[in-house]
Amino acid sequence: MSSATGLNEQMATQPSAADLSAQAIERFQAKDYDGAVRLFEEAYAIDKVPNYLFNIGRVYEEKGDIRAAVDYYQRFVKEPGVEIEARDLALQRLRVLKGILQETDPSEAKSAPSEPTPAPVAEGPKPEPTPVKPAAPDPKWRTMKLAGAGLLGVGGGALVVGGILGGLALSKQSQLDATHDFAARQDLKQGGERLAVATDVLIIGGGALALTGVILLAVGVSKGKSSAVAARRVLPTGTGLVARF
Repeated sequence: MSSATGLNEQMATQPSAADLSAQAIERFQAKDYDGAVRLFEEAYAIDKVPNYLFNIGRVYEEKGDIRAAVDYYQRFVKEPGVEIEARDLALQRLRVLKGILQETDPSEAKSAPSEPTPAPVAEGPKPEPTPVKPAAPDPKWRTMKLAGAGLLGVGGGALVVGGILGGLALSKQSQLDATHDFAARQDLKQGGERLAVATDVLIIGGGALALTGVILLAVGVSKGKSSAVAARRVLPTGTGLVARF
């Protein structure tokens, strides 16, 4: 019974992986790089979170141990379940650090494959220059915003013109009520009917265009915000250094 109690107390006092990670960050900020590496390794031994490997590589990079940093970044990118953004960041660091090793370490320069010298070729007709690829089209959300704004503008203009014609139609009706000449009344009546039809067409059509424009604009703005949030997305948190570098 006492041995079980002692085991429980020992487990209760053992720091968690998150506690060790927090201590490692403090050691890193104090420039105790060896202590930070040791604590991150202990955290990884308790909880196999790939981000601890990234953080160890980051500590070695700051320490100046480029080869050790490369080793841990390589282990990190090979881990399953790593998010694509985190893997891409580690690959970027690997390209930079491997370039430094090749420039500063003679053994790395010798091991790097050299590019074969191209064989001489006879002069021939020069090929036509490759056409430049057109720029990638705007995202769909941007096209939707532009289309929505355009339809909203056209629809709003149609509503304004329809309102003006509606006012003219009412004016014709007032003149009709005040006129007693038969021929003049016929002219006013026909003109008022034409204005009324044009008013209905413009108001109904303009309202439909404006409504469609508002919907497209709202959807485009919403998708644009979602795209911006995705672009600002940071690497997984919970391990400290990955979210800070």
